[in-house]
Amino acid sequence: MNRDAPVGYAAREVALERVLTQALRFPDLAYAGASSSDARIEPRDDARLDPRDAALARAIEHAVVRRYLTLIACIRPHLSKNWPLLEKPVQAALLGGAAQILFLDRVPAAAAVDASVEWTKRRLRPGAGGLVNAVLRKVAASVAERLPACDETRALLADQTRRDIVPLADGAALRLSINAFSEDAAANLAERTSHARELILHWIGAFGFRETTRLALHDLCDPPIIVTPSSGLAATGAVVASDESYAEPPIEAHEEPGFGVWKASHAEMMAMLAKHPEMRVQDPTSAMTVASLAPLLPRAPQLIVDLCAGRGTKTKQLAELFPDATIFATDPDDARFAALAELRHRHPGIKPLSPQSVFREAAGKADLLLLDVPCSNSGVLARRPEARYRFSKARTAAVIELQQKIADPAIGLVAPGGAVIYATCSIERAENESQVKRLASRFGLSLAVERSIMPAGLPGDSPRVYRDGGYHALLWRT
Repeated sequence: MNRDAPVGYAAREVALERVLTQALRFPDLAYAGASSSDARIEPRDDARLDPRDAALARAIEHAVVRRYLTLIACIRPHLSKNWPLLEKPVQAALLGGAAQILFLDRVPAAAAVDASVEWTKRRLRPGAGGLVNAVLRKVAASVAERLPACDETRALLADQTRRDIVPLADGAALRLSINAFSEDAAANLAERTSHARELILHWIGAFGFRETTRLALHDLCDPPIIVTPSSGLAATGAVVASDESYAEPPIEAHEEPGFGVWKASHAEMMAMLAKHPEMRVQDPTSAMTVASLAPLLPRAPQLIVDLCAGRGTKTKQLAELFPDATIFATDPDDARFAALAELRHRHPGIKPLSPQSVFREAAGKADLLLLDVPCSNSGVLARRPEARYRFSKARTAAVIELQQKIADPAIGLVAPGGAVIYATCSIERAENESQVKRLASRFGLSLAVERSIMPAGLPGDSPRVYRDGGYHALLWRT
């Protein structure tokens, strides 16, 4: 790495190496996210970079992951060969450079072009740098104007006959001097919002074109960090707790009562969570799974099993609602299981166990079984942009098979008269209603209530109205 290079050069080199890794993996991108819904996960950093450069490297990679297909569509008119025929380092340089030009408005286009060209020369060969230079300069020249966030711009974003409008996360848009996007309406929407075309076609069949457009635009939002303040945290006041004060309130009230949008830095978020462990980072849709279904139980459960507990957000929620219950919590991922283990220090009722131990200790005894099963993540694609590109009929079938492999043996954990909560962060009937119907029929369960929640919030909307999509159902074992 050239230590005498201009400010930001090192960040761009790191970013382009990361983008190359993504290009080699596409469509199976792997990305933790620059705005993870779990604020305890510190974004990736590079020890060689100072904090400002590390932030720039993350921002470049983040923009590429979120708008991978949009970037290809904007680059494609300036190529003399088809995109798949380009060498992967050339693809990475074009993606990283175009992402800075189109989506990082504080980055000078010349700096983005120069860094991409020099990286390509070293990573591949000098001649490849010439191609990158020519194409990126044409991409920069193709941006005619930035349209402000307003009703007129929102109407343009919904117009699938426009082939020159690039929607932005803040409700604004770029107007290009060329027609970069497809004439076909479904392909146009897929390219402009960076979704797999097969996913867009599937949604059109399930929800209609208008709702599909709304869902696709929703996924462009930069999702806010949403918290559930404790009694000591004021969602609208300047004072957060007796010993903490801010020039501005770090939490803005969400439209869902009891929730707030975190407005301060990630470091302050971590400090707040350390001082207030009762505080949860949780979207209202996720929280509703436990909050709305637990009151419907006929009695307070004594033994609860959380079989796909993740990092324990819902486990913690259950422990707070049922402080006298024992909660067996497990997850096959080592990092997530370690996070579960930390919860027992504050909630003695939480017992982290291996999956094998759960099935041995709780067989036929659980008063409540929580099945927050793996899914396509189609209700949280604003938070999980890498999942937009994976959708296919084959992958959906594999997800459904995995859900059944988890859920079917787990029903044996439930005691007679016990309850099952089934939940996903998906909006797909095949992963939700169809699975619950199958479970009820196969195991003689009674469906008490089910609810499918569509994502809310569009680019340019207040973060106060944002919410994820998802599904939950309550079943009885009679």
